[in-house]
Amino acid sequence: MHRTPPLPPGETGLVLLLRLLSRLPLPLLYGLADLAWLLVWKLGRWKRALTLDNLRSSFPHRDERELARIASAAWRNALDVLFETLHGRHMRADALRARVQFENPGQMNELLERHGRVLAVAAHQGNWEWLEMASSLVMPAPLVTLYKPLNHPGAERFLNDIRERFGGRMVPARHALRELLPFTRRGGIVALLADQGPQPGEEKYWTDFLGRETAFYPGVEKLARRLRMPLLFTRVTRRGRGHYQVRFELLAEYPEQLAPGECMARYVRAVEAQVREHPEDWLWMYKRWKYRREPTSISLSSKRA
Repeated sequence: MHRTPPLPPGETGLVLLLRLLSRLPLPLLYGLADLAWLLVWKLGRWKRALTLDNLRSSFPHRDERELARIASAAWRNALDVLFETLHGRHMRADALRARVQFENPGQMNELLERHGRVLAVAAHQGNWEWLEMASSLVMPAPLVTLYKPLNHPGAERFLNDIRERFGGRMVPARHALRELLPFTRRGGIVALLADQGPQPGEEKYWTDFLGRETAFYPGVEKLARRLRMPLLFTRVTRRGRGHYQVRFELLAEYPEQLAPGECMARYVRAVEAQVREHPEDWLWMYKRWKYRREPTSISLSSKRA
């Protein structure tokens, strides 16, 4: 019988704290999110400076007041996502359905009827954690979500327990093909957030994104072509605090028939359009542009048609 290895003492304390916080009602969690925003935004000068630097490079024609407004809102929204995710541990299914509305589920259903499987790609926009949980409830097929493991095993187990509450399954991205080959033969939805930068030593695709040369991990391209799965972009829009709208947009029904790199180009264009429309809902507060392109790197153009 497989036994979960014990956690280090520090990890046990972290998980206990997360469990205690998850029992608080959502209004109180929002109060904690507001307090956390005050601490981070007013006292976290380095993170605030990084956020503003990223925004200045992506929106050079916007004035400082507007950029500061976007940066402040981005931190508020990111902290809301954190505390909303904790609330997901005890959230009722009907409450989640009411807060995450799917605008056009027929788009997904039609592709599942025709092909039996779909690769649904999204960005870290809106609440991507509630998106995964709500999709497990609403979609008419099994859902597997690929993720990058955390450096804290206890927090990872805690989060995955929340994510899998309504039937979805989390699979580490490094095991993607091994796990997905049998899964896709049976049929279902594979979900992937692919807007973060690749890890050191990983393959990189380079493209223009938000006015800067940017490295992406080519997982979208590899999975869509290798598994011959229709490629669907999942756009999440914040409609108010704790309320989100989801819209599916077809990127490619037969990705294996496209030129190499086209799947990634379409994904990048979809993410960029969403970020430009709602910049306050994206994660600007980390080093997204820490890599510089090497001469031997693969190039991928994402210029608009």
